[in-house]
Amino acid sequence: MHQTFPSRSGVVLVLVCLTGIVGCDGPNEKAGRDADRVEAQAAGRNVSGEGPNERLGEAQDRVERADARATDAAADALEEKGDRMRAQADLAADRLDEQARSLRAGATKTIR
Repeated sequence: MHQTFPSRSGVVLVLVCLTGIVGCDGPNEKAGRDADRVEAQAAGRNVSGEGPNERLGEAQDRVERADARATDAAADALEEKGDRMRAQADLAADRLDEQARSLRAGATKTIR
């Protein structure tokens, strides 16, 4: 069956995102891997798989990414609140302008 462009591009996008998530070692994970390598070499062992420092670093990287996402979400919420307040202030200013025009129009009629 022939897939449409959007469905193929969606699959490609998902694969790219997953590759980015899986293939991206954070700085703490890299530092942990280096520490595991140094410890293994000092003990005269070969480095095999993930060591405890690398796993700890990976967990720290996940926490830092989660904190960054939470901070971004909080900042987005504040921006949205500011936008809503600005819109409300604009409406209030428009109402006051209309009241001022009405007052001036009424004053002009009484003077004539």
